[in-house]
Amino acid sequence: MNRLFIRADSTAQIGTGHIMRCLALAQAWQDQGGEVTFISHCESNALRQRLIAEGMDFISINKPHPDPIDLDRTLMELSAINDQQPAKYWFVVDGYHFDASYQKAIRDVGIHLLVIDDMNHLPQYHADILLNQNTLTPDMEYNCDEDTVLLLGTRYVLLRREFLKYQDMRRQIPDRAKNILITFGGADPGNVTLKVIQALNLLNESSITVRVIIGPANPHQDTLREAIASAHFNAEILADPADMPELMAWADMAVTAAGSTCWELALMQVPSIILVIAENQVNIADYLMNKKAVLNLGIFTKCSKKQICEACKNLIDSRIDRTYLSQQIKTLITRQGANRIIKSMKRQNLTLRNITEFDRELIWKWANDEKTRKASYSNAYITWEEHIRWFDSVHQQQNHRFYIAINESRKPVGQIRFALDDKDAIVSFSVAPDSRRKSYGKEILTRGADKLFHETNIEQILAYIKTDNISSLRVFHEAGFLLMEEVVFSEVKSYKMVLRRPTLS
Repeated sequence: MNRLFIRADSTAQIGTGHIMRCLALAQAWQDQGGEVTFISHCESNALRQRLIAEGMDFISINKPHPDPIDLDRTLMELSAINDQQPAKYWFVVDGYHFDASYQKAIRDVGIHLLVIDDMNHLPQYHADILLNQNTLTPDMEYNCDEDTVLLLGTRYVLLRREFLKYQDMRRQIPDRAKNILITFGGADPGNVTLKVIQALNLLNESSITVRVIIGPANPHQDTLREAIASAHFNAEILADPADMPELMAWADMAVTAAGSTCWELALMQVPSIILVIAENQVNIADYLMNKKAVLNLGIFTKCSKKQICEACKNLIDSRIDRTYLSQQIKTLITRQGANRIIKSMKRQNLTLRNITEFDRELIWKWANDEKTRKASYSNAYITWEEHIRWFDSVHQQQNHRFYIAINESRKPVGQIRFALDDKDAIVSFSVAPDSRRKSYGKEILTRGADKLFHETNIEQILAYIKTDNISSLRVFHEAGFLLMEEVVFSEVKSYKMVLRRPTLS
């Protein structure tokens, strides 16, 4: 694998979340033999040193976008690979200030671009891949480039490697919670941590032990230490701890922000109370509340200390509630998110675009290729008039999805079509005659299936392959299709294969 460039920032205002989730992707990239360079405006020396200690290069940006020095410096760094096949490299952007103009400038260099987003707040996105790990909505209406691949949902949650060793843990739920974890991210500009400490103090409960996690960008350390010193319970402050999974394993419950930490707590099956401390957390909080996987107290400014106190008391006392929350939240998370993203990045030498009327002749020529006709259920030559009637009919039907596959040189290399029927879709595809023996078949099938599952509510894709077409059978199998049975399809003995909508596992 080649080098991965990551552009993400950390300040007292935005916290450390963008860099930390990118670190998870960077670690997975390293684990597969790649190298990583962070390009960052990072105010935390501790965070910079961690990235360097992990074996990653670090390039400092003094003034972040929209200051022009940011893009100029970034493009200067990327220009060094212009003569080294830039299409083999990847650039990751994670931050709400990286607008459409910034994204387009990066993509115009010719390097592959992955944009990580949470809110769909921009009028336009420019990316090869657009990732939103916080939503399961397959038809989220992003306005992006036609060939952009959408990776949406918790199947793509980024978890750092230190969490993965706990993937098979079985959480023990005590009758009464005694160990409480408080964590509000790397910065906590509103000092919500202090509000929660003061709320717990209202319990007047000396039997509980509280561990307060503060990040390297938190400006309130002195105030928090004063609050802890006068607390009615056992407490300690841990600044930027090295082993967050161990602390989550220790905790009987947590009080946290509705950010990326929720996914880490989910993997660790920690019953949690959440507060929304930033606009980008609203969707996460709503999603987790709808799944009945957390106790959501809403926006922190509208929630009193007394309300926080009562919620904590109820969860401390109720083993039933904590057991239920723990069971619910663990079903929402997967450990394979980073690897799934990288797998998609590796496939990015091929993209799909919608068919247009200008593709009529190209599809006609491909369809009449000798090997294509032999593999088809009808071997007869297709006249131009027949093709026009068929193409125009399919092109206008709402229950069809029809795509042209193009490679990184923007050359058409194949086509794939889906006929939709309720929750099922029947697939057919072909590779251009001059693009065979280049592994495009599997990639067209895989990319097409991903796109269909993201854009529709289809539950399974069906394929019918003639029993003597061993090469096609092999391609479908490599793309993940399962052989179901031998059937008669279009009056020809065939194999029926199926690919079902992926789950979290």
